Amino acid sequence: MRRYFPRRFRPGLILAAAATVAGGWMLLAQMTPDAPIEHFRLPMFGENGYKSWELRGTRGHYLSEAEAMIEGLELVVYSGDEELKEDNIIRSPRALIHLDESTAEGDSSLFVIGPGYEIQGRNWTWSERERKIVVRENVRVSFAGNIDILD
Repeated sequence: MRRYFPRRFRPGLILAAAATVAGGWMLLAQMTPDAPIEHFRLPMFGENGYKSWELRGTRGHYLSEAEAMIEGLELVVYSGDEELKEDNIIRSPRALIHLDESTAEGDSSLFVIGPGYEIQGRNWTWSERERKIVVRENVRVSFAGNIDILD
């Protein structure tokens, strides 16, 4: 005697789907990217839940869970509060990103645009936690507007 199940409940189909999902999760947990990621955006959030910076790139190479080599880097740094104001934009042809430390570094050129200033140079580091950019070579800073250093 053959049993018929309603279309919504098919034990064999449900078991096959469950096995596929479980196997897929196990496979996914063991996978590491072996090809670069093209044209991406990765938002990063502070402890308060607001976006603090966003990593963009034309190509990203996975190095480890904490590090990636980025080509065509564009790092947008935000105020980290409800205003979501852009503090500055950092661009470089190539940079190493330390995601766990929220830092970036590069030997290649750097271009930073901020409110009323621009920075260019080479051999640089950026720290989101310290909210600091250090440029070590060929540094050029331009300010828009008037600056009175005697005040």
